[in-house]
Amino acid sequence: MKATAGFIDNQAPDPAVVTDVAWNMVAHNEPARLWLPGAVHAGNQMRWTFLSPEAREQLVDWEHDWARPYLGQIRYERGNHPKNEALRLLERDILAGSAAARRIWDRREMVDHGDGALRRLKLPYHQGRGVAASPSDPRAATGSA
Repeated sequence: MKATAGFIDNQAPDPAVVTDVAWNMVAHNEPARLWLPGAVHAGNQMRWTFLSPEAREQLVDWEHDWARPYLGQIRYERGNHPKNEALRLLERDILAGSAAARRIWDRREMVDHGDGALRRLKLPYHQGRGVAASPSDPRAATGSA
């Protein structure tokens, strides 16, 4: 874990977050806390995205660029880890708590990971100015994704 903390701290001034398979945040750097305090406080990237009203305001083009790919990733990971209780509960909580998520879920889309996809945000930290983020999956670089 010390190596992970060092790696994400070295990403500053850019935000960096490490999650487990169920998108629970296991580590983050200070810029991540400043940029996305609600997500860091929630402790789960997906729950914040779907269950927090602020997420819809801060994640530009919420449904197309964030919700659809994220639900596709959840579906993909559920298929790869069908007995993972944390993933099962994540799916249950999101679908129970978000009518939009239920509607999108019915599309049955599946996504491995949004590695390199450019997504836009409007964050209080940037006084509402738009910024872009590009998630990366270290597994993609090693061929184990």
